[in-house]
Parts: sequence; C-alpha cells; structure tokens
Amino acid sequence: MTTSPGTAGAAPRRQLLRFAGWFALANALLFGLVGLRYLWHYPFDPDPLGIIYLVLAYTGHFVTLAVLPAGLLVIPLALLWPRRAVVVPVAVALAALSLAALVMDSSVFAEQRYHLTPLIIMLFEPGTWLFIAVIALVALAFEAMLAGHVCRWIDARPARGGRRLALMLFAAWFIGQSIHMWADAVGRISVTQLTRYLPSYYPIHAKRRLAQLGLVNPEMVERQRLLQQAQGAESGQLRYPLSPLHCGNGAGAAAAANLMIVIVDGLRPDAVHPGLMPRFVDWQAGATDFANHWSGGNSSRAGLFSLFYGLPSTYEEAFYGVQQPPELMRLLRERGYELALFAAPGFGSPTAIDRTIFAGVPGLPPQPSSQTNVERNRQVTRDWLAWLGGRPQDQPFFGFLYYDPPRAEMSADPAETLPLDERFTGNAEAREDWRRYRRSLGIIDVELGRVFDAIAGAGLAEDTVVIVASDHGYEFDDNGLGYIGHASNYSAAQLRSVLSIRWPEREPGRREHRSSHMDLPVTLLQDLFGCTNDPADYALGRNLFLGQSWDWIITGSYVSHAVVEPGRVTAAYPGGYVEVLGPDYRPIPRTAADGRVLAEAVAAMRRFYR
Repeated sequence: MTTSPGTAGAAPRRQLLRFAGWFALANALLFGLVGLRYLWHYPFDPDPLGIIYLVLAYTGHFVTLAVLPAGLLVIPLALLWPRRAVVVPVAVALAALSLAALVMDSSVFAEQRYHLTPLIIMLFEPGTWLFIAVIALVALAFEAMLAGHVCRWIDARPARGGRRLALMLFAAWFIGQSIHMWADAVGRISVTQLTRYLPSYYPIHAKRRLAQLGLVNPEMVERQRLLQQAQGAESGQLRYPLSPLHCGNGAGAAAAANLMIVIVDGLRPDAVHPGLMPRFVDWQAGATDFANHWSGGNSSRAGLFSLFYGLPSTYEEAFYGVQQPPELMRLLRERGYELALFAAPGFGSPTAIDRTIFAGVPGLPPQPSSQTNVERNRQVTRDWLAWLGGRPQDQPFFGFLYYDPPRAEMSADPAETLPLDERFTGNAEAREDWRRYRRSLGIIDVELGRVFDAIAGAGLAEDTVVIVASDHGYEFDDNGLGYIGHASNYSAAQLRSVLSIRWPEREPGRREHRSSHMDLPVTLLQDLFGCTNDPADYALGRNLFLGQSWDWIITGSYVSHAVVEPGRVTAAYPGGYVEVLGPDYRPIPRTAADGRVLAEAVAAMRRFYR
C-alpha cells in the first residue's frame, strides 16, 4: 500500500477505501467479542424468533458501531486527502477510542446494569480516569497492530468479496430491524427486551405505519400484547418492586373506594385562570392543590411514566421492553376495580402506555380515528358518561381520562380579548401559540365540567378520589431562548405541572412545598391501599401530604435526562454532552454540579435493575 507521486490518484484512494472497510469489519468482530459481556446478563428466551433477532441485531449493531466512524470521517478523509500517513492514524485513533469506550461501558453495565452516561462520567474519580487512560493506550497499541495486519492483508489479496460481505451484513441489519418493527407492533417481548442490553441501540419503531398499511391486525396485536405481557411478568431484567408489597386498607379506603385520574396534556399551572377554565378553577377550590408541582419529564411519555410508576423515565425503556405495569395498576386489578380508560391521544405511540402503565389490560380502546382533535376530546367524555351509566354498582372503579387540548385547531386571531393577553408578547410565534393554547383550554374545561357534574350527579363525590394532573408543562419562550412547546429542555416552564386532588374527608387547601409526579404512587399506595412498605421499595417519591420538598428529582425526555435541583439543572444528552444550567436556563460552570446529588441520582437510576 505504497504511494508515489505518480500514483496519488485513483489507486491509492481505492486501496485506502478497502482499508477503511476491512478495518471496520475487523473492529466489528472485536467489538462483538467485547460485547459478549452484555449477553452474560441477558434473560435468554427460547422463542426461535427472539434468538434469530438476537443474532441479527447483535451482528448488525456492532457492525454499525464500527462502520459509523469510518463512514463519517475515515472514508471522506480517504477521498479528500488520500495519504496513508493521514488516513491510517486517524482510523486507528477513532477505533481505539471506540474500543476503550465499549470496554468501559461493558464494565459499568456488568456492575450496575446501566450503560455509561454523562452523569456517571462526571462522577469518575482520578483513579478511574487513570484506569481509562491505560485502557485507551492498550487499545491504541492493539488497533495500530490490527491496522498493520489489515494493510498487509489487503496488499496480498485481490479486491474481491468485500461488496458481497457488505451486502450480507446490511441484510442482517435490515432483517433485524424489520423483525423489531413487527415485534414492537405486536408486543413480542422475546424481541423487544434486547434493546436495553446493547449500548447506544435505538431500533426502529413503526407501529402506526404498520397498522396504517394493514400489515398488522389490531385484534392480533391485542391478543399478542396480552399474551406476551403475561409471559414477561417475571422478567429477569427488573427487580421491581424490591420487596413484595404488604397492603391492607388505607386511611381513605372506606370513604373513597373509587379512584379517578384525569390528565390534561401540557396544562401549565399559571394557565389555570377563571377566565379560561372556570369549571376547573371552581372544582380546584374544593381540592388540595399542589402549587409547586413538577413532572418527571418534559414529554407525555416520560411524564405519565413517572406519574404512575413513581420512577424516573430512564426506566421506561426496560418496562416497555418487558411490558410490566406499575404496582398501582397491579393492585387496582388485583382488588377487582372496574377499569374505565379513555384517551384522546390513544394509548399507543407516542406515549406507549399500552405497553407500560396499562400493560396486560384487556380491551383497551383502539387508536383514535381520523376525527378532529376537538371531537376526540368530546368522545372521551361521551364514552366515560356511557360507561358510568352502565357500570357495575357493587364494584369500585378506576377511571382514567386523558384529554389533549386541540391547540392546532384553534384560531390565533387577536380580535377577541382573552385573559393573560399581556404575556409572551415579545415573540410573535409564542404570542400566536399562546392564544391558540388558551382557546383550547376552554374546550377542555367544558369537558372537565361535564365529568365533575357526572360524578356529583351519580352521588359518587364522597366515594371517589379525583385527581386532575398535567403530564408536563408547556413553554412559550419563557426564558427568551426561543423554545416553544415541550420536550426540548428541562426548564421550569416545561416541567411545572398541575396536580389537584379531591380526597373525601380531607381538607382542601394549597400546598406550596416542592412535589413531583413520583410522589403520587406513594400517596395512593399508602393512603388508599394501606401499603406499609418503605416507599423506596417501589418508587423514588414520598407521600404528598407529608409536605416534604424534594431536594432533587430526575426528569427525562425521549433520549436525554436531567437532574433538577431548586437552583440548578444538570442535563445529560446522548454522545456524552452535559451542561449545568441556572434558574434562567443559562449555562453555569460545570464545577457547580453537586457530586453528592449526582451520585444519589445515578444510584436511583440503577436501583431497580437486577
């Protein structure tokens, strides 16, 4: 693989491209050998499809990890600057870094059942960094020798076979992803449980698209979901709860046999205004309002997960993979509660609560039809009223109503004066969205009023704990950084949420302590079901009525998470990027991160793994 001035064109490029490909393949094999450590803890399933998927996904993923650095840097460098003295060292350095990172990640996973994250890296002590340096140097020396062998092998071998092998490996990746898309749609746990075990593995999800194309039958999906959930209940991945729950009759059980949880998507506490939501404001006056309440996520998926499980959304993927419901839902079903579940956004994607919160519940309503969002919200109430009129009178019930304010269907016309018009005037887009948002709350308030009236009219007000909550907040460029909506940052605007509870025989009032979604399961399990376990057996929260403020909470989104303290946010993103932000959501020095808090948060994020 020598280069002379007369051969500095096509031939060296071809040779260097061959080197990049075969070197990546050699590293894929090496990465796969290191990755066997992940499978040491994997709960193997005898299902043939699961085994086939494991082989294909494992092969495809480690090939991808090896090929990505080559595709993103080495190959372009070989094309633009075809010099062996440049391309080979760069390829060696990238491969050595990847190998060292994989060795460290597998070590962390073997010990903690948790992949390497930016927050864990921030906790490394000097001795750990020295160990990493040694690993990196060994990896660098090994990769240099491997590169030399690959170069000599290429020089001695004709250019053939590589394309065929590349096509076979791509086929393995493609077939593996196709199996996952189908298995995810039908809830095949033997396939979906693998996701958590591979580092940086993000398989493709396409439940909606497969249903739209008619490639999966909804009835078959429902049957498979229930069957697989029952088979996966004793998952080898999770240790949840840590001890079996011991539950008697809670303090409120006799006076409040029924439970209702009403969710309003993205409802900000400061938008609960008499001029916008008069029925809810009137109802809230007779409830306990937790005025400084925070969600466990800035997205619906993360927020709802934390509200029902009392756990950080970092566990969501594992619970989704094995379809294990929260202890709250297990107890409700075990005690014979009649379930009335209605959701305007549906139970599937993007929240995926059919595979987590309501896993194993038969007869979940299908995804909403193509009717407008306004109609979908009204349909939730109509379905609830119809169910209420025919419900079994001798059984307690659990009602779940999930409303989705139809913001996109509202007008932004400023002609009509609305309450709080003076807010968010500095950003034209935020101002228009704020107007649509407030109008949509009026639609939802009407539906809430119908629900409240139905409960009172049926004589259930003294027998039912009624909870109204939002899954997360909603931002209108509150911090002047251009953010509008949710699931984009961990500021108070996107995390502050509504939680109001009417609990019979409890005095209403306003609670100002810092509470979180993770407190609700503890409160219900203790006070409604009389569970005497230490809350740490099943959640990170505490009883809401104790009035204790959290010192920190873990909150998440779809692929990132953060540790939130009263005056500081430490946000961790894929790729190892961490930022520490102040109350105005502007960066502050990373040294401002509290190592003790981060250590406690990391311990909490691995507590319920085996």
